[in-house]
Amino acid sequence: MLRWITLARSWHPLVRIGIATIAVAVATVWRLPGEMFLLYFVAVVASASVLGRTAGFVAVAESTIASLFLFDPVYSPKVTHTVDLLALEIYAIAAALSVEAFCRLVDSALAERSAAISARMEAQARLADQEVQLGLTRNSEARLRAGFDNAAVGIAHIGPDGRWLRVNRALCRILGYPVDELLTKSFRDVTYPDDLAADLVQFELMREGKIESYEVEKRDLRKDGAIIWCRKTVGCVRKGDGSIDYFVSVIEDISARKQAEKELRENEERFRSSLLHSPLPISLFDDREQILAVSQSWLEQSGYSREELPRLEDWTIRAYGERSGEVLERLRQIIIDSTEPEVRSAELMIRTKDGRERLWSFVTSPQATQSGGRHLFVCVAQDVTNQKAHEEQIHLLMREINHRAKNMLSLVQAIARQTMVREPEDFIERFTDRIQALAANQDLLVKNEWQGVDVEDLVRAQLAHFADLVGSRITVHGSPVRLNAAAAQAIGLALHELATNAGKYGALSVDAGCVDVGWRLDSDIFAMSWTERKGPPVSQPKRRGFGSTVVDSMVKQTVNGEVQLDYAPSGVAWNLTCPAANALEQNALYKNSEPSTRSAPALVRKPVLGQPQAPTVH
Repeated sequence: MLRWITLARSWHPLVRIGIATIAVAVATVWRLPGEMFLLYFVAVVASASVLGRTAGFVAVAESTIASLFLFDPVYSPKVTHTVDLLALEIYAIAAALSVEAFCRLVDSALAERSAAISARMEAQARLADQEVQLGLTRNSEARLRAGFDNAAVGIAHIGPDGRWLRVNRALCRILGYPVDELLTKSFRDVTYPDDLAADLVQFELMREGKIESYEVEKRDLRKDGAIIWCRKTVGCVRKGDGSIDYFVSVIEDISARKQAEKELRENEERFRSSLLHSPLPISLFDDREQILAVSQSWLEQSGYSREELPRLEDWTIRAYGERSGEVLERLRQIIIDSTEPEVRSAELMIRTKDGRERLWSFVTSPQATQSGGRHLFVCVAQDVTNQKAHEEQIHLLMREINHRAKNMLSLVQAIARQTMVREPEDFIERFTDRIQALAANQDLLVKNEWQGVDVEDLVRAQLAHFADLVGSRITVHGSPVRLNAAAAQAIGLALHELATNAGKYGALSVDAGCVDVGWRLDSDIFAMSWTERKGPPVSQPKRRGFGSTVVDSMVKQTVNGEVQLDYAPSGVAWNLTCPAANALEQNALYKNSEPSTRSAPALVRKPVLGQPQAPTVH
């Protein structure tokens, strides 16, 4: 009933007033004889109770007005009896009081009903909320359990005594134990013995409340006995009184990382060892200008110690002196441009610790690897001082060879021209012999790298045709000295001409003849002689040939000395004297002045000794 009253009171006020008016009209039509106010009163009470105060007071007003018209005379607003007026007043007052009383009663009932409904709805809401919270809790617990069981890292709950309370599948996989068997053990049982003490110290500190968590990298033992590296993070869950309920341990297998670190350390150690023991000077520095490593060869060749070279600036100050700032800026530019892996090279003159100037060739390159967030650079150096000097020597020799080749061609041309003009009858033979003598001189010069020719080697080379007579009929003696290239060519040709004439016309053309070849160094004077004895009688030649020019004028002009050619009856005598500086190689004088006793070169060919003729030098 109260639900319907609530519904009726929610209607529009005009609708409720209309319904109250209809109720008064019905009561007017169905009024009882002699009981005119009874139905009106019922209509008023019903309207007030169901439709509210407004509808009830409207019904009181309408029923009072309708009653006024029902007294005699009918339809006359004029009341004829006083008692009727009193009755109307009593009715209106009673009806109005009834409206208020019944409205209060119904409002109270509705309020109680509303309160009951609200309480019931609130209880239902609380119950629904509890169910929702319970469902969320269950879902959260399910998610936590799923996250615990399916985590990629090992997770375990550990009791205060160190035993496993709960473990996930990842931990079982890491340690190689099934769940049931692992729960019968403690973390002490799977920790590598050498790492257990450090782990227990942290565990005890947490149990005593001195720390809330700790992290450690340690080794564990798998069920199969294999050693694995793990990173272990431990926290704790406490009870209301502050005591530890259980520990939460997160374990990650870092064996692969540790193996990679080990290999990296080994590779770095090999690299460092290779660098330190490299035969070439090598240094390793970073973008903070710190020298991280220096090879032993770098230290040995520069003379500086490792302690003297902690930074790039220390090296540049010691090695480059006044140019230190310039070189340091170059190195800094290499560091700035390290994003481009470009190899930089340079040749710089450095100063060693003992003050020597050495030319080093540097090649600097950034490395792809990094160390602690730093870019690394490797610098390889090479001392090219001697190489550069050798290259310069080669260029000098090339220019010298070019110069000497031109001179040689000019000499060959002169020999050919004069041989043909003065001795046309046997041009080929004489020209060939003279070219061979010249070639022998060249062989000696090339053999000695154009650094001069030993006099005895030159003599023996020009007497190669008579090698079997050296030591018996030919005597060779003198101080060990070296001729320069120009003197070797001139004196070599002179010896060839003297030997040729001795074999054809002089002492070597008969069995009893002998030749003495000697030289000496007296202070700054070089002297050399050729003396023939026991040969055919000698006479002054009637004409002067090319041979005479060689043994006299050519030698004299080359060494700026004096030549005496004597045609004594006992045999030809040739003597040369000149300043030692003109004929000998500088700084090439031998300290040992003992005569040489070396054996003669191998026999090339024997001369054909003809019949003795009048000796002459052609």
